[in-house]
Amino acid sequence: MMNLTVSYDPDPEVDVLNIVIARRNWGGRELGSNSNIIVEVGEQHDQDVVGILMIFASYKVAPYFRVAGEKEPRWMGKDGFVRYDPATDTLTWGDTTDAPGMVSHTGDITVYWRPAELNREWLTPIGVSILNAAQHLAPYFEPVELPASG
Repeated sequence: MMNLTVSYDPDPEVDVLNIVIARRNWGGRELGSNSNIIVEVGEQHDQDVVGILMIFASYKVAPYFRVAGEKEPRWMGKDGFVRYDPATDTLTWGDTTDAPGMVSHTGDITVYWRPAELNREWLTPIGVSILNAAQHLAPYFEPVELPASG
């Protein structure tokens, strides 16, 4: 398992979560459907993922996680953009794919890609997953037990 370093600035004016490996960040690519999530890439190739940067993080992990010490998540909407599987402790944003060559793994970070619209040689991230999410998000965020639906 590759070590991930997690930092979070809880100031509501900042609210930025950064999850990285110990490698140089060469640049960033916005998640296709949400410019507040940046896939940080290294210098080796397009899919050389070295981390993710999340702006308005407390809203992006909700409703499944809340800022530690707060009674409720800052946002309770469920629009399908954010999904959480408690059985595998996997938090996912955006779309996924199983297309060959369009999935990259860096430790517990998985990024899903598609060819860019303007230049098919470039790739655009369409989704991100974090395995062992509760472990990586602690101590900054804690899981929320959602009411049973039905």
